[in-house]
Amino acid sequence: MDGLDELKRNWEGLARTDPLWAICADPERKNNKWNASDFFLSGETEIGIVLNYLRSLGISVDKKGPVLDFGCGVGRLTQAMASHFDLCYGVDISPTMIELANEFNKCSSRCKYVLNDSQTLSVFENDQFSFIYTSIVLQHIEPKYSRVYLQELIRILKPNGVLVFQIVDSLVPIMMRIRRITKLRVRVYRVANFLGIMEFKPEKYNMNMHCVSENVIRRLISASGARIIDLQITNSAEPEFNGNLQYLSRAPARGYVSKQYCVTKDY
Repeated sequence: MDGLDELKRNWEGLARTDPLWAICADPERKNNKWNASDFFLSGETEIGIVLNYLRSLGISVDKKGPVLDFGCGVGRLTQAMASHFDLCYGVDISPTMIELANEFNKCSSRCKYVLNDSQTLSVFENDQFSFIYTSIVLQHIEPKYSRVYLQELIRILKPNGVLVFQIVDSLVPIMMRIRRITKLRVRVYRVANFLGIMEFKPEKYNMNMHCVSENVIRRLISASGARIIDLQITNSAEPEFNGNLQYLSRAPARGYVSKQYCVTKDY
C-alpha cells in the first residue's frame, strides 16, 4: 500500500469512527464528544481571524470567489467561508468525509464538496480560485505528496489570488528524541508480539505528522511562479488546537513548529 492509499485508509477510518475530533483534535473532545454547533463555530472563529489578519496586512480578497478549502473534512471551514464568499468548494480524500460534509451543509447553494483521491488536483482547472485556505491538513500528508499538492494549489490559484496554508516546519530537538524512543518502543513491542512474548495492539487509524522546512517551501513556491507575502508562526500544531488560531511571536519551546504562509502569484 503506497503512502496516498494509506492516507486515504486512515482518514476513511477516522471519518467513520470519530470524524469531528479527527479534524479538530482537542483531547477533551475525543470519542465523539464534539458538539456540532461548537465544532462549526470554531471554523467561523478561525476564518474570521485569518481574514481579519489579511485585512491588517492590506491584502484584499475577491469576495465573488470561487474559493477553496483544501482538506475540507466535514466542511468546518468551508461553511465558515460561505459567510464571506459567494461560492465555496471543499475537497477531501475521504468519501465518508464528503458524505458528512453534504449532510452538515447548511449553505447548499454556496458550498460544493468534491472527492479527490488523486496525487494531483486535476478535478480543478488552472487559475480557478481567488482564495484558497488549508489548515491542519498538509501536516498529515507525506512531504513527497504535500509538495505536489502545494504546486497544484498554486496552479489553480487565480493571478493576484491569495493562498493561505499552514504546515509543520520542524520538531523541537528534545521532542525528536522522545519521538525516536517512542518509535523504538513500538518496534520492540511488535517484535515481542510476533514472538508471542506479549500482545501489542497499535491504534487502527493514525494521524501522522510530517515536517517540511521553510527553505524547501520557499524554493517550491518560487519554482511554481508564486511569492510569499507573509509568514507567521501559529499554534495550529498544538495537540489541544480547537480552531482558536493564534499568531505567535516566537517558536514554541517544545513540540512542533507550525508556520502559516500567505502566497500570491502575479500572472
